[in-house]
Formats: sequence, C-alpha cells, structure tokens
Amino acid sequence: MGCGVNKEFKDYMKPEIVLFEEADLKNGNSISVNHDIPNLTNIEYGTVTRSIEVKNGVWVAYHEEYYSGEQYILEKGMYRDYTDWGGNDSSIMSIRPIQLEPVGGNEAQFQLRAHNGIDFQGESVEFVTEMPSLSSLQPNSFKVLRGCWVLYDEKDYGGCQYVLEEGHYPDLDSLGCLSTKPIQSLKPIRNDFSMPSISLFSLYSFEGQELILTEGTSCLKDKGYYQSPKSVKVNNGIWIAYEHANFRGKQLLLEHTEITNWNKFSGWKTIGSVYPLRQPRVYFRIKNKATGEFLTVSGDHVGSILSVCPYNGKTTQMWFYCDGLISSKANYACIDAICGQRKAGTKVNLWPKHGRTHQKWNINRDGTISSFLDFNLRLDIKGGSFYDKDRIILNLPEEQKQTQFWDIEVLI
Repeated sequence: MGCGVNKEFKDYMKPEIVLFEEADLKNGNSISVNHDIPNLTNIEYGTVTRSIEVKNGVWVAYHEEYYSGEQYILEKGMYRDYTDWGGNDSSIMSIRPIQLEPVGGNEAQFQLRAHNGIDFQGESVEFVTEMPSLSSLQPNSFKVLRGCWVLYDEKDYGGCQYVLEEGHYPDLDSLGCLSTKPIQSLKPIRNDFSMPSISLFSLYSFEGQELILTEGTSCLKDKGYYQSPKSVKVNNGIWIAYEHANFRGKQLLLEHTEITNWNKFSGWKTIGSVYPLRQPRVYFRIKNKATGEFLTVSGDHVGSILSVCPYNGKTTQMWFYCDGLISSKANYACIDAICGQRKAGTKVNLWPKHGRTHQKWNINRDGTISSFLDFNLRLDIKGGSFYDKDRIILNLPEEQKQTQFWDIEVLI
C-alpha cells in the first residue's frame, strides 16, 4: 500500500459547501463557502437555508451565530431540506469546516471573546487558552464561543469564580457577579467524558450521612438531606457548588477531588445547591496507546464490529459522548457490551441506542474506559494471532497492559 494522501483526506484540505435559500437546491439566492463564517448575515446571505450541498469536507452548521446553539454535522452530499440535516427549522446562522486534526492544530479547542463595554460594545480581545492576568483590560461582557470557561476576580486564578458555558453574557450581572471587582484572570475548563456523581458527607473526612447526587439540585433539603455538608468527594464529572439554594451566591468549580474539610476549603458554612457542568458536545477520536491505532466501526448495520485500525480520516473513527453513551458519528449507534455480560473477554460491538447499563461508559482520567456493568471491566484489544485479534473486548485491569489505555483526540 502506498503512503500518499488519499483523495478523501485531500478534500478536507479544501472544504466547500453551498447554501441555498430555496429547497431542493433550486436556483435563487445561494452562496459558496470554503471557510469559517461566524455570522452569515455579515456576508449578505441571511438566516434562512432550506437546502445544502457539501462538495468537499465535513462541516458543522449552527442554529445561532458565533458557532452556538443546535449544531448539525454535514458530510459530503446533498441535503434537500432542513429535515435532511436533522434541523427543526431552516435557520442557520454560522458555519465552519471540521478540521480533522487533534488539539494543537491551527484552530483552538476553546474560544472566549471579551468586550470592554456592556452588551458586547467597545474593543474586544479573544482568548483561546488560560490567562493568569488580564493586566489593564477590564472586560464587562463576554461571548463564550467554544468550550466552557471559569473567570476570576483576582489574578492567578484567585478570588470569586464565575463558570460560563457556551453562550452570551452581556454584563457582569449575567455572570452572577457579587461585587464590582473586575475580572482579572480566566482559563478554559477541560472536557470530561464521564457520568456525573458527587458525594456530600455530614461529617469531616467522609464520615456521617452521605448524599450521592448524579444530577443537580437547587436545594439539598429537596433530596431529604437536612445536614450541612462537612466533606465532599467528586466521584465523576465536573460540578459547580453554590453557597446558597437556587444556585445563588458564590460559586466554586469542583473537578475530580476529595475535600476532607469543606468549611476550611471554601470558607462557607455550607453548600446550598449544586449542579454538574453541562459541557458542549464535541467529536473526538479514540487512539490506543499501545498500537497507535484508532477505535473504528466496521459497517453501518446493527451489531457492527468494533476494532482498532490505522487512521482513515472517516466518520467511522469519530465519536461523541452524552449521558454515558459513546456514539459513532458514522451511524449514531452506541458502544455496547454484547448481551450485557459481566466478564472478561466479552466482545464489544455497536448497537442502536437503548441506554441500558451495558451501553454506558466512563472515559477515565487515567486513560481507561470502564463499563457501568462493572468498573473493573475496561475496553481492551483482544490480541493474539487469530483473525479477530484487533477486536475490542472487556478485560480486567492490568496496569502494565498499554492496550487498555486510550488517548482522546478532540476534533476542532
């Protein structure tokens, strides 16, 4: 096999898409695009798109401007009306091509635009990475274009915290700011691909009554918990704790951590409310540390085989995570432990979404991917010398076995 770049991969280097205001690709107002457009109204096209032709590459169309709101993945082909791309109406406000490169390429995974005036007026500065000091800049409104961010009212990530998801924040009040202090540092929040879980304890050092939460709550008493939490364990996910009920007061971002003395850690008397950070959907590849090959689906039928293969640049190696499910961009089926067997050696295929336990996974911080059937079972490559040596199976932990460890390469 030659080592030249194949035609399909070349297409990603010269993306092209045509947007039509009329359905069925009919003549009328249309526009050909080959680069990012953050707001289609700025190029005198408008907000109504009733059909699309993708000539090259893979694109993401967004319902709102600046790459926000509902998003639609568009592969090469013709889309004769908005139902073809899964839309609820014909509104598309921004669009950009997918760059099939891991983080560290030409585009940033995170993007925040800060304006020195309210309502996005005045001068603006864009950030794509952490900034320990904003110096003389005093931003008063923000647009979070990619990813989630946390802002601080002191330098070097100190003081009060304000967690921002993708969206627009026209003034400091919309951040939940409690004082007139300016924002002085900021940083993006890394992606987390696990089912949220947090434990609150009524005594220090994880003793006493335990409350385990997997979803947010505006008041702990609503969960029948009348204690003041003294210690906290973040089991999975990324959480935001609020000093008062109904998500009011000071905020603290809690990533995977164990806090033996909450009062000393936070300076608060108690926790009033909590909720897990809602991270935007991102597509990624899953690369095996031992082989350098990628998790790949073979075919688009029920029960498609899951294996590792060399990089191919196709959607068969593109995945997204939502509510514990790892789903394929190729056919939107989910990674599934066959028949829900709780034992090492069980083969793993793709199967249409049903959301039961054997379709749920945590992508752990140590690089393993564990099953909700049993967290001691993790994704592995079968190995050996037979025809199915590249198949994916469940296996028991072996710290020295690198085939059980995976890198997540986010597509931007």
